[in-house]
Amino acid sequence: MVSVFVCEDNPRYLEMLDKCVKDCILMEDYDMESALSTADPNDIIDYIKDNPVNGLYILDVELDNGDNGVELARQIRQYDPRGFIAFVTAHPHYIQKTFEYQVEAMAYIQKSDDEKLVCKKVAECMKNAYSKHISRAYATPFIFKSANGRTVSCEYGDILYFETDAQKGVKRILLHTKARQYTFYGTINELTATLPKGQFFRCHKSAIVNVGNLTEDGREDLMQGKDRMLMPNGTECPVSVRKRRDLLRVCQQ
Repeated sequence: MVSVFVCEDNPRYLEMLDKCVKDCILMEDYDMESALSTADPNDIIDYIKDNPVNGLYILDVELDNGDNGVELARQIRQYDPRGFIAFVTAHPHYIQKTFEYQVEAMAYIQKSDDEKLVCKKVAECMKNAYSKHISRAYATPFIFKSANGRTVSCEYGDILYFETDAQKGVKRILLHTKARQYTFYGTINELTATLPKGQFFRCHKSAIVNVGNLTEDGREDLMQGKDRMLMPNGTECPVSVRKRRDLLRVCQQ
């Protein structure tokens, strides 16, 4: 999950940015949360000191209380070195400070009286940050302990789908990869909460599929209304009637 933080000392702008963030999360169904919107930079530092996060920080460059949004970004880097930082400013020449502090900002949003334009820029920033977050998660190995007690590291790109091991009970999961099959203890509900959202889709009460590894034959199975779809290794992943249309929509994005 990506936690979004806003630091802005203008009350009107703070309220607007906070609303932009919450509306975007709701409309796009990102695995993100609006963690904190504040005028006090210390609130953000206190929060991330006590709560390790993957953060997106939308920061005013110049704060009226004398604090520097770029200095805040430098402090954030101490606790969340991989966090995404975007600066909001009414004075473009202040952007030079961000290079001097080497905080690696991903976006610069210029303040404007046109709220729709500002919110559009915030939404673009959030989309970019979320895409990068998913890419990072996708590149991280899925590590688990197999049913025989061996620790296994499996690249997400090699995973085809997970399904409940019906023969052994709901507390065991079958993991189908491109090369082989593994069994480990757990539940589909637990997996749903931990796998990278956007890459994996709960297609059945007993199965989660890797959307990136669906074949043309598998998509054809979905369009024909079948209750199972062919996977690259020749096995078939179950799909429910209720989830079929949503999965097709995800595949087309």
